[in-house]
Amino acid sequence: MKPRNFLGMRKGAEELVELRGYLVSITPRTRRGLVEYRLRVVTFGGEPWVIYLREPRVPLRPGIPISVKAFLSRQLEKPRWIADELRIIREAGILKPRPAVIEEVVRGVYPIVSGRQDDRFFSVPVEEDVLSSIPKELPQRLYCLFLETGSEVKLVGAFREKEYALFDRILRLVSSIDQEGFESDRLFEEYLRAGGLAD
Repeated sequence: MKPRNFLGMRKGAEELVELRGYLVSITPRTRRGLVEYRLRVVTFGGEPWVIYLREPRVPLRPGIPISVKAFLSRQLEKPRWIADELRIIREAGILKPRPAVIEEVVRGVYPIVSGRQDDRFFSVPVEEDVLSSIPKELPQRLYCLFLETGSEVKLVGAFREKEYALFDRILRLVSSIDQEGFESDRLFEEYLRAGGLAD
């Protein structure tokens, strides 16, 4: 089933998609000596996607709304979606990570995470990729991304405090960036030097 915020098309031999949703994690990787970024995106309708980005042109952090145009690459054994164009959706609200205490993880076909936030108990579905970000020893205080889709709330991102501090710094760069000016180049270079982005 294709997500509601999804546009599929074919151009020649290429399969293309256009997604609108939230960026929920950024993982730098090295492939054949070149740095690339593995992006996890959840559409506004709640569908998870993995997109690979070779050269980010703007600072990125979990929780920002983005629009991505990507093509399907079949150069490797496993096909991958490669970002061709990415922009921040300025008119949409940011999905801000919020502190929560994760107390229990129930694994299975549909994993469930339970815990407390603002002294309120919650028990919500969690994306499979997010489980690796949750420590095995619980309870743990993490910064969490909760996405509401209709009547359902799910956990789509979880970060330790050091990770969140870095992402919060990147958000300040995003909010002050001017893509047309020299200042944006300086800020983007500072963002790249920060490094250490991880799920």
